[in-house]
Amino acid sequence: MNPNPADPVFDPPPDPALDDALSRALPPPALPAGFHARLQAAMVAEAAHDLAQQRRELEEEHARRLAALERGYVRLKRDTLATVIAAAFTAGAVVQWGVPWLHATLGIDLSSLVPLLALVIGLAVGAGVWVERFGFPRAWLRRLLG
Repeated sequence: MNPNPADPVFDPPPDPALDDALSRALPPPALPAGFHARLQAAMVAEAAHDLAQQRRELEEEHARRLAALERGYVRLKRDTLATVIAAAFTAGAVVQWGVPWLHATLGIDLSSLVPLLALVIGLAVGAGVWVERFGFPRAWLRRLLG
């Protein structure tokens, strides 16, 4: 609390006895005619203005969020396309290098390697989706392994 009464932020502690004495000594001034009606009309107009302002602000925020969501969606589509293209080129490079090496090293023919490779890739993708949706099956592994 600021003890200096000349300071504009001086706020003395409330004194109920002083408040009672002042209310008895000084009668409240009379209100002008129609004061309550004008006050009520002003409050209704301010509430309507606040409601309209709030609606405009909410609509602007909604438009900003929708634009950000659409930008994120476009970015996601672009990133997905880039990932698919990168995976396709990587798979092509691996096949270009791996198939001749497997044929020379293990003597595996391409007619048996391609279905086997497709099976392994499909199982890996399926396992990835399974783990992403349902989590790693630890409880099932504990039951199976005893």
